[in-house]
Amino acid sequence: MTCLFTVSGLCAQQITVSGGGKPAYSHTPEASTGLNGGVFVIYSLDQATIEFSGEDESLISWSKFGPSGAANATPIAGATQNGYLSTLSLTEGDCGYVIEQNGRSYYLWVIDYSQAPLVLNGASVSSDAGQCEQTTLQLDGSGERLNYYSINGAPKVLSREITVSYMTLVWNDESLSYIQTVQSETLDNFSSTVQVPAPLCNTDFSISGDQLLNYWGMEQTVSTGEYITTAIGVTAKAEQTYREEALNEDDRHPTEYLGGSAPAEIEFQAYMTDAVTHIEWEFSDKEDFSTTIARYNDQTLRYTFRDEGTTYVRLIGSNSTAECQAYSETFTINIGEPRLEAPNAFSPGTSPGVNDEWKVAYKSIVSFKCWIFNKWGVQICYLDSPDKGWDGRYHGKYVDPGVYYYVIEAKGSNNQKIKLKGHINILRSKD
Repeated sequence: MTCLFTVSGLCAQQITVSGGGKPAYSHTPEASTGLNGGVFVIYSLDQATIEFSGEDESLISWSKFGPSGAANATPIAGATQNGYLSTLSLTEGDCGYVIEQNGRSYYLWVIDYSQAPLVLNGASVSSDAGQCEQTTLQLDGSGERLNYYSINGAPKVLSREITVSYMTLVWNDESLSYIQTVQSETLDNFSSTVQVPAPLCNTDFSISGDQLLNYWGMEQTVSTGEYITTAIGVTAKAEQTYREEALNEDDRHPTEYLGGSAPAEIEFQAYMTDAVTHIEWEFSDKEDFSTTIARYNDQTLRYTFRDEGTTYVRLIGSNSTAECQAYSETFTINIGEPRLEAPNAFSPGTSPGVNDEWKVAYKSIVSFKCWIFNKWGVQICYLDSPDKGWDGRYHGKYVDPGVYYYVIEAKGSNNQKIKLKGHINILRSKD
């Protein structure tokens, strides 16, 4: 069973590691290590050999080095050379080798896996409370680090790639729901204590590896059994209802933010993971929520914003013990200052669709009453909303051209009363 490694930039030269009862595993290290012959992991030293195919039949010499680097390499006797091919029987692993021919040097490192095998006996979840962000696993087993060294003596570690797999919940915007998804975490080295992101649903943890055993078809796997999660997650959505027909209202449909002209009606919808037992919408006039102006517990909350200024809203979830809390994104609702202006003329019944209705222009008006009178003080129209207008009719017929009068009592988003009085000129020839 062999593993070939062609020396980078020297395609005629090949290093072949074989024996050990399993195929040798090869790893290409960073160029800065100087290990231009690679790193090899053998299952054991049993009948293990290194073969080097040289560029010609000239002498091939061998030496070995340890953690102190190749500068302290010592010659090795006993290699056999037959033409281009030189073979060395391995009697020692976890060391580096130098192969030299025609003034060129090739460096490699051999790791003996049998000296640091991965052993997985079992796994469990720590009973520590409050595992809201991280869950702690306890592994029963062993597996020392698989070390190798550069030609300058710099220590390196070959990742074991031990895999921790479990189920969790992941938010899906398309379906507006949390979807159960497999989560995997990779451990570079064995540790008796492992922390992974806390799962958002009940699950069992499966630990398997390592990449060497997997390569040899000998992967080990242990499981914790079902774990009842305490971790939680929440997601919130906000959707504003717009007054599309109120063409005389300024900032009625902002596209870059929530709010605009008051009253702004917004529906908040809460979504949560399995372990959430309590939710709360928190309203504040401070971005850091250092003060709270309102709290609500509805899963679907419909709220009308009437006051000028900025309000911050977020969803808070907690589990049954209140040890774990989760927060949604913060929604920022901006309500603009009020504005109310009344036109002084229009021309009903003359050019349909053009200046044929009297309407105020407004923004953030939360209550509105308007009375329109003729010159004798007779009320001929009453409007209870600023988006409504007068078409110039009284009892179904157009009134005569001339001057009419309006009185408006309103309140803006700043909670200030607004009173307007003025005249309306109807521009139209008499019927």
